[in-house]
Parts: sequence; structure tokens; C-alpha cells
Amino acid sequence: MTEIDKHSLKKKNTIVLLAISVVVVCVGIYIWWLKIGRFYETTEDAYVSGNIVNVMSQVSGTVTDIMADNTSLVSESDQLVRINPVDAQLALQQAEASLASTIRSVRNSFASLEEQEANVRLAKISLDKAQQDYQRRVNLKKNNLISNEDLSHYESALTSAKASYNLALKSYDTNKTKVDNTTVLTHPDVLKAESVLKAAWLTLNRTSVLAPASGYVAQRSVQVGQHVAPGTTLMSVIPLKNVWVTANFKETQLGHIRAGQPVTLTSDIYGSSVTYHGKVKGIEPGTGSAFSLLPASNATGNWIKTVQRVPVRIVINPDELQEHPLRPGLSMSVNVDTHNAGAPVLTSLADVQTPWRTRVFDHNDEGVNVIIQKIIKESL
Repeated sequence: MTEIDKHSLKKKNTIVLLAISVVVVCVGIYIWWLKIGRFYETTEDAYVSGNIVNVMSQVSGTVTDIMADNTSLVSESDQLVRINPVDAQLALQQAEASLASTIRSVRNSFASLEEQEANVRLAKISLDKAQQDYQRRVNLKKNNLISNEDLSHYESALTSAKASYNLALKSYDTNKTKVDNTTVLTHPDVLKAESVLKAAWLTLNRTSVLAPASGYVAQRSVQVGQHVAPGTTLMSVIPLKNVWVTANFKETQLGHIRAGQPVTLTSDIYGSSVTYHGKVKGIEPGTGSAFSLLPASNATGNWIKTVQRVPVRIVINPDELQEHPLRPGLSMSVNVDTHNAGAPVLTSLADVQTPWRTRVFDHNDEGVNVIIQKIIKESL
């Protein structure tokens, strides 16, 4: 065998071995995809999301103090901003004076009603006497014992007594409707004055702006000396313990994704050295474009099909999140294990959980009730 033949044979053997290797690799990849790979859906179009709690003013006024700045860690009920309380204090003093004046006015109405009731009884006595006097004169006139002039005089007296009685009765009824079926403390005017006092007290308390949740301060826009109106956003508080991941999967990837499936995640901030574990919380009921400000319209003659993406919410193990905190907006890589893809697509996407709420606005009325009781005691 010549050198040329040996070289040709060696080349053929190399090609055969290479072809066999390629076939083995392809078969291995296919077996891996068949057993493992096809049960995973991956995307890098995923970002950390979280609750951004806006801190707003509930009253108008001038800002005098700011107790927190961006990156500050605050707890629920911590004071963040103070608004000048002078106007609210004056309004509270006026409401206190108004309540005291109203109680005295209502008391006077009850006393006046008793006086008018006595006037009614007195007018009734005068009317009865006038009727008796007139009836006796009528009898005397039948016997021609008195003149017509005298009888006319007593008739006028009877008419006047009737008018006085009717006037007293009307006045009594008018005042009775103002206090009927009430007491001084249950009178509508007193209850209204109490409500005004409570509103003034609440306004004074709201000059202290408190943190509605625990977290880190961001987007502080308020400045000392700024005049704010109700509803003005002063800053934001972000609770980093409650963040989640929004993964935007292609619509072609959603066929096997179900709520409750396990997920592994990595973040760009920590790299592949830190792996998070979580589960699919649920799938949004529409694509991102469907909820955009200006949804796309495909009713024109020119149309190009584009693959849509659907947001999938993923919750992360809180212990891992505590050890390696994440912030809203960070990029993530998501890998979903779809082995239980046989579950129904439209399962309950939200577990029963305790509602997330704040107790900052649950004002205790004990303080204002003490003020009201003091005013009532001094006015009765």
C-alpha cells in the first residue's frame, strides 16, 4: 500500500469517526431534550417587580420638617413629613367652642320648651275663664239683665283668649319639633358639632405624615417650605421583602406553564453563583400589548405577525430573598420546570392569603372623645 493510499484511508476513517461522533452527539441531545429539556421553559426577559407605596398628603399646608430621605429604612407608622399644624390647631379650637355653644343652645331650647308649655297651660286657663264669663253673660242677656255692649265686650275677650291660646300652642309645637324624641346629647345639632370637632381633630393629626408600610424610601420630591395639597405625592416607600419576578414568556412557551410549577432564577446583580428558587404564582390574563396605553390595532391592510409575550408572576423563596435582596427593575434569568403540565390551564392563580393592609390610618378616637366629654361636662 502506497503512502497515498494510507493517507486516503486515514482521511476516510477520520470522516467516519467524525460522522459517528456527530450522530452520537445529536442522539444524546435528542435523548436529553426528550427526557429533560422539553420540560423546561427559559427566558431572560424577566425583571424584578415590587409594590411602590406612594406617600401622600391628606391635608393642605406648608411642609416644615422632613424626617426621611432616599435610601432611608423606615418602619410602618414612622413619621416622614410634618406639615405646619397652626391652621389645624385653630380650626380645632373653633370646633371646640362651637360644640360648647351648641350644647348651651340646645339646653336653652329645652328650657324654652318648658316655658312655652307653661304659657300654653296659662292660655288655656284664660280661655276657659273667658268662655265661662261669656256663657254667663249670654244667659243674663236672655233675661235682659245686661246690655248688648257688655255682651259684645265679653265676646271680644273670648275671641282674644282663643287667639292667645292658639298662638301659644303653635309656638309650643314649633319648638317641640326641634327637640322632640331627643336629649341634649342626642340632639342633631350637638351630634353635628361633635362630627365637626372630630374632623378638625383628624385634620390636626394628619399634619404628621406617617409611613404606610415598612421599607426603603425612594423618589423623595417634597421640600421644606413647599405648600402641598391633599393627594400630593411626597415620596415612595418600597418594601423589599415583598418583591416578585415578572417573566415575559413568548406565547409559544405558555402551552405547558401552569401555576405552582417550580422555578429556578439567577440575577445579573449576583451572577450564576446565587440561585433563587420559587414557583409560578400565576399567568396574567392578557399580553403586555393588550394592557398598554395604546393597544395595537391590526385592522389595517398591512399586517405583520409578531410573537406576543405574556407576563408570568413568579414568587421567590423569602429566606433566599432575605439573604440576597433584590430591587425592582433588576434583570433576571428564569427557568420553569413544566413536568406537571397536565394540570388545567385555568386553575386558581391566587392562593388564599391575608390581605396586605396598613394600620396607619386606623386612628384611635380616644383622644378626641376625651375632649368631647370634657366639653359636655363643662356645658351641662
